Amino acid sequence: MLVKNAKIYLKGRLVEKNILIENGIIKKIGKIKGKGMDAKGYLVLPGLIDPHVHLRDMGMEYKEDFESGTKAAIAGGFTTVLDMPNNKNPITTYRRYKEKIKKAEKKIWCDVGFHFGGAKGNLKEVKKVNPLSLKIFMGKSTGNLLLSDEYEMWKHFHAFDKRKPIVVHAEDEGMLRAMEKMKIEREPIAEWVAVEKALSIAEYEKRNIYVAHVSTLRALKRIKEYRNGFAEASPHHLFLDGKKLPSYLKGVNPPLRNIKERKLLWQNLKLFDTVGSDHAPHTLKDKKGGAKGFPGLETSFHLFFDAYMRKRVNLEWILTRMAENPARIFGLKKRGIIREGYLGNLIFVNPKKEWIVKGKKMNTKAEWSPFEGMKLKGKVEKVILRGEIIYENGKFIKRKGVILR
Repeated sequence: MLVKNAKIYLKGRLVEKNILIENGIIKKIGKIKGKGMDAKGYLVLPGLIDPHVHLRDMGMEYKEDFESGTKAAIAGGFTTVLDMPNNKNPITTYRRYKEKIKKAEKKIWCDVGFHFGGAKGNLKEVKKVNPLSLKIFMGKSTGNLLLSDEYEMWKHFHAFDKRKPIVVHAEDEGMLRAMEKMKIEREPIAEWVAVEKALSIAEYEKRNIYVAHVSTLRALKRIKEYRNGFAEASPHHLFLDGKKLPSYLKGVNPPLRNIKERKLLWQNLKLFDTVGSDHAPHTLKDKKGGAKGFPGLETSFHLFFDAYMRKRVNLEWILTRMAENPARIFGLKKRGIIREGYLGNLIFVNPKKEWIVKGKKMNTKAEWSPFEGMKLKGKVEKVILRGEIIYENGKFIKRKGVILR
């Protein structure tokens, strides 16, 4: 495949180049003769990577499954996603992990990797699987995946491959129970205590730690005090005002913070290492019943690209946090950058296209969005995975997703 007149971000600036892809790999970037696909009018960016999604298959398919979730990912510009282990039956054993892979292989449209669940007494299972990363929930989650015991948590921090990240949901269960008894809302102190506890163990063990959906500046600064600490931003903690959402919709963990906290996060964007959508689809019925989380795969990149068009964030920040850094942190080789020798994973963004977020028109089974009605500028209109067009103008053309191990 030859992509001609591609406006790409290279060495700090936008330049027009041709891109030759052979056998799924970018072979050459520059002046290349021959017939090819004309990318005039588009920004051609590397396929994005979302390190934090909940695809819901394995027991809650009515909310989302591997097919609908990965189609949502592609429409959102993501060619790679990493799925969380807190399924109805949590992925904490080798057997369940293999079952999940077997089910996913038949359905996925983009590439998918799996976080593995750290639980009490499953050190041998972790070693047997040898996953890309280990996920520890310090507060209760779907499937009762909770590891608040310091001893059990410490054993995982000590035993798991130090070169790979341990991902933590940083809300301390003890603090959450205390707040429940005191009849107060889920306050930021639960995040602060969990971050301090997890960082202290990680520092002692001299290991990588990745804190998901960081929602306060205090937690963010603490994470970045540690050279092997990585902090993830979630779009909803930056773009959503909980006061403007119906009460039954705004539930998410960690909760949406006030406008002052959101402004502080925006002022310190440079401290974040990645963006994770925390795509957590639920039906509206489930939301009214108290389910926590938002669908976000189809809006995550588009929100930040719209912010780029409004000069709130630069393109380098977006590409670093949504492609290059996730690949580096999670050891996903030859991804996240448009470079010779890297995978031919590209997305074509029409910067002039304006569109309105409408949940009913999205690919997620949730069929709603907390950003409903927002007008955004910039739209992913074409996706290439390993040198083949898999999505164009809203139509899915070819299923090429593979499981990452």
